Amino acid sequence: MNTLVRIITASIIAIFLTSCNFDINFDPGIIGDGNVITKTREVISNFETVKVSRGIDVILTQGNTISLEVKADRNLHNVITTEFDEDNNMLRISANENIKSSASKKVILTVKDIASIITTSGSNVYSESSLNTNELNLSSTSGSHIDLDIDTNVLKIKTTSGAGIDIKGTTKNMNIAATSGSYIRASRLKAESTTVSATSGASISVNTIKVLKASATSGASIKYEGNPDKVDKNSGVSGSIKKV
Repeated sequence: MNTLVRIITASIIAIFLTSCNFDINFDPGIIGDGNVITKTREVISNFETVKVSRGIDVILTQGNTISLEVKADRNLHNVITTEFDEDNNMLRISANENIKSSASKKVILTVKDIASIITTSGSNVYSESSLNTNELNLSSTSGSHIDLDIDTNVLKIKTTSGAGIDIKGTTKNMNIAATSGSYIRASRLKAESTTVSATSGASISVNTIKVLKASATSGASIKYEGNPDKVDKNSGVSGSIKKV
């Protein structure tokens, strides 16, 4: 019981810090000048993965050509970094110093296809329209957030450390896991087959029509919608799995 109390308490603290937008980096940081301008940057290579960190906001769209614009306070354009990591076939979007406050720190990114999105350190990724891809991997940690509309065959999601993912659309096979006070809200995503795991105060909601395999432990909760033909539930110590 004492262990469970410690887990739940740590999860609540993580969520509180995230909701208040606390920056665990105590660097005093730079303050935006409030004069928002938009500049286009060249993207020289195609990439499969986008990784966003250090509080940057990314608006993601899908189109026939790759493009990237930075919409930010004038004095932050040299702070916001967009670099291609050839070894990992990854576009890294970050900042070379802590941004304390700003009127805008956005990157508008258009991709032809995408396989993986990673967010960390209070960053955010949103989609303005549905992303259509065969397989998509999402990972969100450390108070960051992803909010997407998707159409995919295979979807894999992981969240931890107070991070969250909101997702809607359709998929055939979904495998998701949340831990350490994080959440995944996927009740607006219609899936055929779903495997879901939640632990350490995390929460997950899903909507599945054929198969559900669910495991919840250590103060975590899973809620599911739909009427799956097959349900395999395992709620361990203080875990909760409920149909809504």
